[in-house]
Amino acid sequence: MKAIQVTQSGAPDVLQIIETPTPTPGAGEVLVKVAAAGINFADLMAREGKYPPAPKPPFVNGMEVAGVVESVGAGVESVKTGTRVFGMVNFGGYAEYALLAANRSVPLPDGVDFATATALLVQGLTAYFLLEEARLAPGESVLVNAAAGGVGSLAVQIAKLKGAGVVVGTASTEDKRRMVTELGADAAVDYTQSGWSKSVLDATGGKGVDVFLDATGEVAGEGFDTLANGGRWMVYGAQSGNASDLTGERIFTMLFKSQSLTGYVLYRNTANPESVAKALTEMLGWVVSGKLKVETGSRFALADAAQAHIAIADRKTTGKVVLEP
Repeated sequence: MKAIQVTQSGAPDVLQIIETPTPTPGAGEVLVKVAAAGINFADLMAREGKYPPAPKPPFVNGMEVAGVVESVGAGVESVKTGTRVFGMVNFGGYAEYALLAANRSVPLPDGVDFATATALLVQGLTAYFLLEEARLAPGESVLVNAAAGGVGSLAVQIAKLKGAGVVVGTASTEDKRRMVTELGADAAVDYTQSGWSKSVLDATGGKGVDVFLDATGEVAGEGFDTLANGGRWMVYGAQSGNASDLTGERIFTMLFKSQSLTGYVLYRNTANPESVAKALTEMLGWVVSGKLKVETGSRFALADAAQAHIAIADRKTTGKVVLEP
């Protein structure tokens, strides 16, 4: 089979297509003929050697797959050959075939395409559980940065589905901001312009946001200025790359306003298969009913994995980015 291997840590050109034997499912595993392999920002970090859970090179990148079960391993009775499934793998997703734990495979309804399914995994689950960890209450306001991206575009919608009041998204271009409002955000602001935090405050009537979902990790940035009293700042990424400090002035502000800064990683929740299954089932229901729209316009051939990584790094993609073997 063909697969995309990270030959060594580095730039996108370390992603090389190789021929490798098709794996055989072991006990408790299924072999999936991959129709769509999801790409996440964590994949870029893994390629660069900056993602601790990733294997050491050489390895096949990718943590999300959707496709059809080709064969099953010993002891697997709950999943049958020919079933449409999707699920998270322990890397190995950028390939024509991938091994998936049977107890982590989720049946995929015929009405949901494979690319859409991959979006509900790392990115969908991140958006879903971030809002749970933030203890979002009905009527509270939410700020989502990178709101046109994979996590952000889903978080905007899920926040509304969970009863949020004002939802504000940030995006860098007019087209992306238009997309964010079409997904249900009450306002979309340009975070590349100095003073953008004032627009967020205006959208919330000067109160500020109760929950801030932050993919940048830029603690010295303007996002801090948007927090309401009791605001919860949830950092789930470090896309800014800025190693800035949380100043003493901001720490005192957080104390007097009872604000919190919390780091989040999806592994906190994926260790519990039951809660993952519940979340995926609920999101699938929203997709089938038309309540949750998944953007899957950024599709690349397997051989073009390096170009896909470049496009993500250059912020030229929207919604879910997938490889289609």
